[in-house]
Amino acid sequence: MKLVSNKYIIILFCFYITLVLKFSFIGVGVSFPERLLGNYDDVSHNLIPFETIGTYLTNFHHYNFNTWFYNTFGNVLLFMPLGILLPLIFTKIGGIKQLILASFIGILTIEFVQYFTLLGVFDIDDIILNLLGVVLGFCILSQFTKFRKRIIIHKFR
Repeated sequence: MKLVSNKYIIILFCFYITLVLKFSFIGVGVSFPERLLGNYDDVSHNLIPFETIGTYLTNFHHYNFNTWFYNTFGNVLLFMPLGILLPLIFTKIGGIKQLILASFIGILTIEFVQYFTLLGVFDIDDIILNLLGVVLGFCILSQFTKFRKRIIIHKFR
């Protein structure tokens, strides 16, 4: 994979990855400090697609807003920048399929580390929502690129 030489995008990407890791692992210490002390009684993993998403969307009134928002839209929003930054940095990732595969490997790695360290919960729905965020980010990048090309073409007519 060829790396784009724009150092500002690379710095932004490194900052972004740091935030993702913070929210994925260190953030658990804030939400569940007992896990850092070795108490894992509240850990439950989800391997059934759309079970958690369905629960949050149909029973949203049973959760406080922060829990509901973070576990649904937060998972999407957190990974939208990945759909923008990966294709900008790794120019070989030109299509959506390659982006989804690369993102899936990274997201799955995070989920497995959460599973084995118990600093987080392995949830198949997190993977689905994260990938949705990646795809939405890529769509934003694609639309911006098309818009930018139209402006440049229009400017030189």
